[in-house]
Amino acid sequence: MTQRHDPFPAESAGAPGAPGRPANPGTSARPDRPANPGTSAQPGRPSTDAPARTRRDGIFRRALRPARTLAGRLIIAFVILVGTAATFLGFASVTLLKQYLVSTIDQDLTTNARSVERMFLQEMPGASQSSLNLSDFFVRVNWGIAGQRDVTTYELPNPGAVEEFGYPRELERIASLGSEEPVTVPSTLYGSDWRVLVHPISPTSTGGLITGNIIIAQPLGPIEFTIARLRLIFVLAGLATVLAAGLAVTGLVSRTLRSLRDIEAATHTIAEGHLAERVPHGEDDDEVGMLANSINVMLAQIEHAFAEKERSEAKMRRFVSDASHELRTPLATVRGYSELYRLGGVPPERVPEAMERVESEANRMAGLVEDLLQLARLDENRPLNLDCVNLAKLADNAILDFRVRAPQRTATVVALDGSTPPPKVVEVHGDADRITQVIANLLSNVLAHAPEASPVEVAVGIAEGQPTIEVRDHGPGISEADSQRIFERFYRPDYSRSRESGGSGLGLAIVAAIMAAHHGTARALTTPGGGLTVQLTFPAPSEPCQSPDALAPAHPSGQE
Repeated sequence: MTQRHDPFPAESAGAPGAPGRPANPGTSARPDRPANPGTSAQPGRPSTDAPARTRRDGIFRRALRPARTLAGRLIIAFVILVGTAATFLGFASVTLLKQYLVSTIDQDLTTNARSVERMFLQEMPGASQSSLNLSDFFVRVNWGIAGQRDVTTYELPNPGAVEEFGYPRELERIASLGSEEPVTVPSTLYGSDWRVLVHPISPTSTGGLITGNIIIAQPLGPIEFTIARLRLIFVLAGLATVLAAGLAVTGLVSRTLRSLRDIEAATHTIAEGHLAERVPHGEDDDEVGMLANSINVMLAQIEHAFAEKERSEAKMRRFVSDASHELRTPLATVRGYSELYRLGGVPPERVPEAMERVESEANRMAGLVEDLLQLARLDENRPLNLDCVNLAKLADNAILDFRVRAPQRTATVVALDGSTPPPKVVEVHGDADRITQVIANLLSNVLAHAPEASPVEVAVGIAEGQPTIEVRDHGPGISEADSQRIFERFYRPDYSRSRESGGSGLGLAIVAAIMAAHHGTARALTTPGGGLTVQLTFPAPSEPCQSPDALAPAHPSGQE
């Protein structure tokens, strides 16, 4: 009986550690050569490590420069995410496919091992390569008679498979393990493996006369070739996917962030002082559009605030200039008379006249300072003493006071349409003292500028649902241009006449400030037939009220 062995043992003659050969010739030390020539120090020659390191750091920083921007970080993060997902998907697909193909081979090994066992037992002892021909399989049958030490080996390799994939190694070791599970072993040819199954010959099928095993193997080369091609396909597809996704997200991010770059450019322009510049925006339903709208609203408020600040500063400069000018004249008069009197330039008989002039200018300064103080208090937005006020009663009282000051003038209280008697009750929520001051200032203005022969009316009523008072004179009136500025501080249509009459140019400014504090309006209109009409409009009461004077009859001032 002939005994055969595996002609391709697993041992290799060239194993590491063989006598006479160094473990790693490429790294053997030589006594005449330094371990690292590139870093050896040489006298008189400066080291080049620092400049090289600086160049490497500069290249590294330039490479990371795009990652510092928001767009770069978004693109890199998205590409990494897509690349990771593609890698995981490809790895999982290849792994699952390989497991499936290997499991298919394992099933084929088990099935064919049983077939080989049946065929071998039926044909022995004349089993041959032709009778047990199995395509793409390597078969080795180790058998012997029970109780005997001799073992006969039949090796039935497939010539084509052995030539292409070599012989499987470690068959004796695998057989000695006694495992009936398929295992993977290397081949005698580099880069190829075999799947090996050791199938014991069943004692029951031979009546216990024959023992041994059947070693059947199938090369994994076709599977590995398929897996390698599939892996290459996945790599190329993953790279294409990452590239396409990177290009797509680059375009999307660039389009989305273009609005942010426009916002940045607009803010730089605004920072240079162009407050009228606005941030361009596209869609209003995305975050960038809403941000642009919010910035535009903020810019509009800032522009308005700056414009108001400039107007306020200009008004303040004009106010200070006008106040200084108004105070300079009486102060010069007082100082002039004082120096003239001190130097003896005033004759004794004219001393009373000089003192009268000094007193007049002092009173004028006192009135101007009082008006300035009142305007300053109004500018502070101090709260008013609001109560239910009857405008008809206040108008009647103002006419009575006016008649005391100018008994020679004709002054009446009328309805808004000019008829008499006027309404007895026209109520508003307001400060009675301030409203009385407004009417008194307007009547003083009439007394100063309207001819004595012209009548004066104070009209009271409801105009378009709002309580209204109109102070009318029939004098020369003012021009349209003057009517637009008459409520400005220190504005005078006729400076010389105003100074001679003792006006400071603040009376109508006080009127406008008091009306603004009441959330009302003051307008300069032209009286029918000639003259000036100042219309005072108050907001209607939000709830009904009844003033203490509402039940008392109005003073009969409508008749002289």
